[in-house]
Amino acid sequence: AVVSTQSIAPVGFVDKLVTRQLLRHNLAYETIGYNQTTNFWIGPDYQSLIHLGAKYSPCMRKDKEYFEKIEDDIAVEDGTGCCIREDLNACWQTKQSQCTSSFAKFKENKVCGLGKHGCYNEAYSNESLWEGAYSTWPNCPVEEEHRAEISALDKDKNGVKIEKDHLLCEVSARPCCIGLQGECTIVSQEECSFRKGFFHENATLCSQVSCITDVCGLSGFLFDNVPDQFYRALLPTFMHAGIIHLAITLVFQATILRDMEKFAGWWRIGFIYFASGIGGTMLSAILIPYQPEVGASGALYGILASLIVEVVVNWKIYKSPFLELAKLLLLLALLFLVGLLPWIDNYAHIGGFLFGFLTSFVVLPHVNFSEEDRIAKLVVQIACGVLSVVLFALLFIVFYLAQGSTCENCIYINCIPFTDSFCQDSTMELRPRIGV
Repeated sequence: AVVSTQSIAPVGFVDKLVTRQLLRHNLAYETIGYNQTTNFWIGPDYQSLIHLGAKYSPCMRKDKEYFEKIEDDIAVEDGTGCCIREDLNACWQTKQSQCTSSFAKFKENKVCGLGKHGCYNEAYSNESLWEGAYSTWPNCPVEEEHRAEISALDKDKNGVKIEKDHLLCEVSARPCCIGLQGECTIVSQEECSFRKGFFHENATLCSQVSCITDVCGLSGFLFDNVPDQFYRALLPTFMHAGIIHLAITLVFQATILRDMEKFAGWWRIGFIYFASGIGGTMLSAILIPYQPEVGASGALYGILASLIVEVVVNWKIYKSPFLELAKLLLLLALLFLVGLLPWIDNYAHIGGFLFGFLTSFVVLPHVNFSEEDRIAKLVVQIACGVLSVVLFALLFIVFYLAQGSTCENCIYINCIPFTDSFCQDSTMELRPRIGV
């Protein structure tokens, strides 16, 4: 269903540069480009997957680093002004250094299409509302029906000449939320559409929009700019990055998972499956918070862990238990090596395996060979159950409260950077911002 409703990303491991010549906000044709994410699973790009429910930490918590970047952007916005191209009566909000057209003039401390003399809403008539940072200004843009009145204005009540050029010009660029980070830039609607962004035609400043809400989608947030989609801890387990990804999961479920369900019962395997899926997702959300991830790989690793536990607890039943254990460990080692490629999340695999291992000791059936064996297995069950609960609580506490911790070499567990851009999303940092 996802593939049928979302566009397919280019197939590959590294971003693809996409360029096009289009009419920009300065009303000149220019060739612009952006890096489009690829997907070797043959499926949607990262942005579409986030919008559909992928694991993405900024959608699950008020991410400290993400919102610090937004505060930095707002500070930059306060240093912008209105660039007016007089020959075409067009204007856009930008820095003075970027208002370079021969026919353009820069209005410092002015906002295109927004100001106290252009607002006819009595609720915003208090002049103090129009002082200070732009982010505190009311969102009361100039309305078409009042243009004639604004044009007729000459001086304010203090006899000071009213500047109105920035209120009467045609605003050619508005806020557009672009990319995984939902970075806001002031561009034309055509450029925003080309960059696959979210265009806000009723806003004039980036501080007036919530880009993280656009990026995350789904049910939105209970409170503005307070991400709370905690259900993304489970939702990615039901999603897949593409056709190949889905096919691999179905083959696993139709073979190994089906046999384990026959052996242990649906509720035991279901418990292990979902506990492993959530545990793997949360570990991934902590270690690579800005890399979107989907898939049941954490849950499937939990099932592989249950196979190992089944061998261990029923050791005496097997004719060659060491051989059975060696085969399973070799399979896990091979899968771990495959997990060093982009778009494959080894952290989710490790987390899923750990919780699958612990919960399997708790719920899987086993044979007791003596009273001492029964007591020993009971102690292990209790210990693994307590440890599972403690680790789950610890993961959620670290995720929500201990943000900003770093692990420079952890990237090599998840992806081997054969080139500079090969593992570009498998880090703990946000990408550099484009800027206003």
